Amino acid sequence: MEQLIEWINRQALSTKLKWTYLVTSGGVMLLSTLFLIGIQLYFFTAALVRQTQSQATMVGANLTAAMAFADSEAAGDILSALRVAPDVQSAVAYDAKGKAFVSFVRDPQSSPDAPAAHDAHARETVVDVRGVSVTRRIQVGNRLLGTVVVRSSVTSVYHQLTLYLALALPMTLALLSLSYYALSRLQRYFTAPIRALSAVSEQISRQGDYSLRAEVSPAADIGLLARTFNGMLDRIQKRERELEAEINERKRIEVKLDRLAHFDPVTQLNNRHFFNERLESVLARARKFDERTILMFIDLDNFKTVNDTLGHDIGDELLRLVSRRLSEALRFGDVLSRIGGDEFGIILENVSQVGVASMIAEKCLAKLADPIHIHGHDIHIGASIGISVYPDDATDMHALLKYADTAMYYAKNGGKNAWRTFTPSMRDDAHKRFKLDNNLRRALERDEFVLHYQPQVDLKTGDIVGVEALIRWIHPQLGMVSPNDFIPVAEDTGLIVPIGEWVLREACRDLTRWHAEGHLLRVAVNLSGRQLKENGLVASVLATLRETDVDPCWLELELTESMLMDASTDIVDRLHALTDAGIQLAIDDFGTGYSSMSYLKTFPVRALKVDRSFVRGLPQDPEDAAITRAIIAMARSLKMEIVAEGIETQEQHDFLRAHGCDKSQGYLYGRPCAAAQIGQMLARTRAGTCEVD
Repeated sequence: MEQLIEWINRQALSTKLKWTYLVTSGGVMLLSTLFLIGIQLYFFTAALVRQTQSQATMVGANLTAAMAFADSEAAGDILSALRVAPDVQSAVAYDAKGKAFVSFVRDPQSSPDAPAAHDAHARETVVDVRGVSVTRRIQVGNRLLGTVVVRSSVTSVYHQLTLYLALALPMTLALLSLSYYALSRLQRYFTAPIRALSAVSEQISRQGDYSLRAEVSPAADIGLLARTFNGMLDRIQKRERELEAEINERKRIEVKLDRLAHFDPVTQLNNRHFFNERLESVLARARKFDERTILMFIDLDNFKTVNDTLGHDIGDELLRLVSRRLSEALRFGDVLSRIGGDEFGIILENVSQVGVASMIAEKCLAKLADPIHIHGHDIHIGASIGISVYPDDATDMHALLKYADTAMYYAKNGGKNAWRTFTPSMRDDAHKRFKLDNNLRRALERDEFVLHYQPQVDLKTGDIVGVEALIRWIHPQLGMVSPNDFIPVAEDTGLIVPIGEWVLREACRDLTRWHAEGHLLRVAVNLSGRQLKENGLVASVLATLRETDVDPCWLELELTESMLMDASTDIVDRLHALTDAGIQLAIDDFGTGYSSMSYLKTFPVRALKVDRSFVRGLPQDPEDAAITRAIIAMARSLKMEIVAEGIETQEQHDFLRAHGCDKSQGYLYGRPCAAAQIGQMLARTRAGTCEVD
């Protein structure tokens, strides 16, 4: 069966259609012939039954007298008269008791012997495949004399059917042959359009010429197929033209994208992608020819302030002018790329002396030293430069990049507008910083932070009126980690934000307990520059105050001068929102940064904290004494509170008190300690056991 199906699938459509028609037609003819044979069989058999019934009725009537007088000879003659009926094979007369009285058999050799008895209750007419049997009663009046059974053969019926079939089958075969011949002649006409479509399809497939079209008669069915086929070719041809145009456009775009992928659209310098590719190829050459290569990272100082203050258009123009000045500082063949927002990279190939790097770095800083004039603005911009050397510092490109970035970080943290060359100690510091970073991320989860507080004393009364919250990190393996070590890491990684929130929350909880014990004092909490830039700072602080049930007037947030110098309009708005809520603001380490009367007037600051570097020499150092008096006088003129830090001696205490300083804190009054110890100290102060004078 599978082979037959496979053979059929291999045939052409015309052959399949032809054989489908022949099989269908032949099947219909065969079924029709069988149906007609069935009808003929029915009619022939019915005629035979009627004929046998008539003969049985006639014989039964003729046998009445012979049966009445038991004249078997006369009865035999009557039955013998049935010989003239060719279909009658036998006849038997039975007496009233059912015994055979007389019989007639046309062919004694082929016909069985008549039965000796007859069932009076047998059916009158019986039809089966061997023949037709008809039974008639022989009687006079109501007296039963016997029965007669006449049996006819169906051979004549079969002969007639055979004759009919012999005529029908040849005629059917003849019709099928005629149909096959006609289909064979007409199939070319019917399948010619399809063959034409196939030929065009094959030619298009072979030549790839979609301009070819199928010429087919516009008949309703094949014509529609041809029109659809030609329409499809029209669309394919159109799509091919569009595709060709699209490919050309893509090639043009690829060229443009390749440029965009390797060039910075603002400065027209090579970008980071090109820079990394070029550095990799330069290092490969340096390995092959044993050459020295120098990598320089340049990060502009305070560019974000310029961008946020004057706008992105001026920021972009500044980048373009900076790139030109940097290009002027380089040698022919040196590679300059913009690798980030305000970051540039320089590759110095085949350098004989490492000192070339410092010379180029100095030239870059000198080029950027002059103010840049843009749209009426004189912009002063500096740069922090980090330098790493192949193969002195590293032989791997990624390590070289990392070391140059590390050196640049040191230059920026060292005061900006400077350059630094990578040293192994920087690598150790970076490793230490990385280790601190990893541990710092888990410190909050492991509850490793604690708060210590340093008292703030009113110089007039000697009472503890406030405390400054100072975070401490107690690591299970590293022990006590200095804030000077982990706070800068937290600032850079952004962890200072959740840490700052934790400090504020814990300080407010301790403050709530002190107030509940009757100790009314203010808590000062340091605010980082990263926190100040958070949009949700004000909402977070106020939520913490509500959570701990602390009145805002008892909270003081300490800022640094550098944070205020870089403050944008949004930051100023946040500071005003905090003071409007009742929170006090203070400037920490005042005098060490960019002190300015105008800045002090701009921001809603309530207090100044004199840095310990000015207090350390009091009262002997005349310069420290003069600076401290000037700061106190300035605070007084601005109606600000003044707090001195780092008080360690009674002489310092007396000097500050004599010159009108409001509050002070330092080791003289107590070292930073836990909240419980502050509570004990407050209790002793209230009892009069601790007084400073």
